[in-house]
Amino acid sequence: MIVYIEDVLLENFLITFLVLSVVYMLIGQKGSKVRHIFSSIFGALIALVYPLIYMSNILLILLKCGVGFIICLIAYREKTKKQLLFYILFMLVTAVYGGVNLMISFCVYGSFDQGKLPTIIVLFLFILITYLLKQCQKVLYKKKNILNFVYDVVIKNDDVIIKTKAYFDTGNVLVDPESNRPVALMGYKLFEKLCKGFNVSNFLTKNTSGLKNGHYINVKTATGENSMLVFDVDFLEIKKAKESVQIQNPIFALSKVKITGFSCDVILNANFL
Repeated sequence: MIVYIEDVLLENFLITFLVLSVVYMLIGQKGSKVRHIFSSIFGALIALVYPLIYMSNILLILLKCGVGFIICLIAYREKTKKQLLFYILFMLVTAVYGGVNLMISFCVYGSFDQGKLPTIIVLFLFILITYLLKQCQKVLYKKKNILNFVYDVVIKNDDVIIKTKAYFDTGNVLVDPESNRPVALMGYKLFEKLCKGFNVSNFLTKNTSGLKNGHYINVKTATGENSMLVFDVDFLEIKKAKESVQIQNPIFALSKVKITGFSCDVILNANFL
């Protein structure tokens, strides 16, 4: 079988470059582009030497681990613990890429030894895996950021006590013009549980007699100006880890738009915290 040196260099340079890109992404850093390129060149050059080395499989694995460590030293200069983490991630990502490559080869040839996938297919697979890993990282990062704004809340009104989740929305700065106090939002299902005496007929007649400090306020929305029912409840506790904020007689508004996402029933006001 004829092996073209330029193909080996290009393939291994791009593979090393992609693996390092994923590791940088996982640790949340960009790193030095110059180091990134030089370490990829080193990895590609060493790949030319592997076929010329004759040693046991164990020694060859140890050699590859050592080469991987040198690649990481060139690419990433940080404190000892971070350098070790970078190296571990580099080896794990390399194993993932290698495993996928072997799996595809087995599916195509029926054996791990009968043939090697063309370089263009190998690179396509590696780029595809890199793209999928980056998309997963974005989703996880977004979810993590969202969870940072999700709080446990306890709402008490008369003899009803409800524990649920609330989303702290920095964009919610709604204020009741009558009392000049911040207003949180809740969905209709939660409203039904807290205010059992308030029924559909009350909405039709805008009768707020069954609510504490119940009244309607006008708010501007994307569809124009609408009225919104606001009312007091007896008590609200907002909890996150060991911190807790307690508010007596907070004002809530009944959201006409269903509160979805985040598994939350309440949208807190930015001025509550």
